[in-house]
Amino acid sequence: MHAAASESEWDQLAALEAEREPVIRSGSMRDTPESLESLKAIMLTDGLIKDLVSAARDEAAAAWDASRRVRRAVAAYSSF
Repeated sequence: MHAAASESEWDQLAALEAEREPVIRSGSMRDTPESLESLKAIMLTDGLIKDLVSAARDEAAAAWDASRRVRRAVAAYSSF
């Protein structure tokens, strides 16, 4: 999932999340040191993915805003 997010493969990330979600929610992890380490790794990776998604969202919002300003400028110029 982290690789997909790192490459901005958002559809792939969503598909992987859909596969992972039932496994995480099933509660099938046993109370073992290995399971605890796996859960810690999942939580760390989730944090990294959230950071990547937030940065991409902010970048998309900035691009959208810039595009909107250009459209407004073109519309204003065209109205003369």
